[in-house]
Amino acid sequence: MLRNLFDLTGKTAFITGATKGIGRSIVEAFVDHGATVVLYSRKGHEAEAAAVEINARYGREAAFGVEADLGKLDQMLAAYDSAVTRLGKIDVLVCNAAETPDGFGAAADFPREKYVRLMELNIINNAMLMNHAAVAMKARRDGVILATSSAAGSRPSFGIFPYGVAKAGLNHVIRGLGAELAPYNVRVNAVAPGLTRSFSLEHAIKETPEAIEQFRLAVPLGRIIEPEEIAAGMVFLASEGGKALTGQVILMDGGEPGSGTPPAQ
Repeated sequence: MLRNLFDLTGKTAFITGATKGIGRSIVEAFVDHGATVVLYSRKGHEAEAAAVEINARYGREAAFGVEADLGKLDQMLAAYDSAVTRLGKIDVLVCNAAETPDGFGAAADFPREKYVRLMELNIINNAMLMNHAAVAMKARRDGVILATSSAAGSRPSFGIFPYGVAKAGLNHVIRGLGAELAPYNVRVNAVAPGLTRSFSLEHAIKETPEAIEQFRLAVPLGRIIEPEEIAAGMVFLASEGGKALTGQVILMDGGEPGSGTPPAQ
């Protein structure tokens, strides 16, 4: 009998930004495949409530909720350390939390302070958490570090240009750490969603439906990607099935628009 290459039974994971949208789907997909997860959110009560709901559904102590904020580095690292103390080790770190723009606009309309916050949270603080987690992973020569990037980090998108710059920087972190940690059997990869039904996109659909529809029309598959599809990519990268990959940013965007794409139907 062939073994299940996507089984995560016995694995532990620390997942940031984990109570809504893509993050919540990643949590549920990991638990579906046997993992035990620590899910963190800026709102501790939401993290705890999500953990209670998940544990009741699966009939096991599969999830624990903790409060932490991507914008508060010391708090975030302390939350990770508390998860290690509780579970003994963390096999998989998933950096899903992100700072997103609060609207669409030309690059010139984004003030300096918004640029700074986007870079600090999406690049620097995620990189610090990855390096922090890598210490123990390197020592035992085993571990997986994953991140949720964005297709906007691979090709500029009008209206969210500074966010794309931040995600491009995160992609560079993934590729660099992937190479640096490979000799220690620690794999570092990212999934880069395109137009995906995230918590922030749901808000944008309500606020600017015309803009979102224009983005959808540019997707070759002609639809919005669902969060569970992104979660499936994360399970692949975290599991035995993804052992041959490191330093990769996998685009899951419904296809890249280009001159070969036929008109929207």
